[in-house]
Amino acid sequence: MNNALRILLPLAFAALLVPANAQLAHPVEAQPASAETSTTSFPAADEHKGAVLTSHIIDAPNGTYGYDILSDGKLFVHQTNLPGRPGNSGCATKADAEKLAAFVIEKIKKGEMPPTVTQDELKTLGLLR
Repeated sequence: MNNALRILLPLAFAALLVPANAQLAHPVEAQPASAETSTTSFPAADEHKGAVLTSHIIDAPNGTYGYDILSDGKLFVHQTNLPGRPGNSGCATKADAEKLAAFVIEKIKKGEMPPTVTQDELKTLGLLR
């Protein structure tokens, strides 16, 4: 018997004895499905009414700009892309990002939760070119 057969024959025989799904024979216990569905919850509309809201302009992908909005010094909104637009790019300029952050802060102060921005609002703000 040549050397290759001497090595391969025992391996082939062993393969016949091991079930094809042997790696699944002892799967990790799956976590039981929760009876409750997972939902995103937003703060109550008036939760940030008396808070001090500030913004910081941040770098975003592709040489663009986004913003963070802080409520009483704690991160509340982190936005690196233009809301509702495809892709990852943010505002073209820092001034645009500042304008958008100020707009979102006004929505939060008015109790809009979540503070969504529509395409028409982006156009009105001059952010869609």
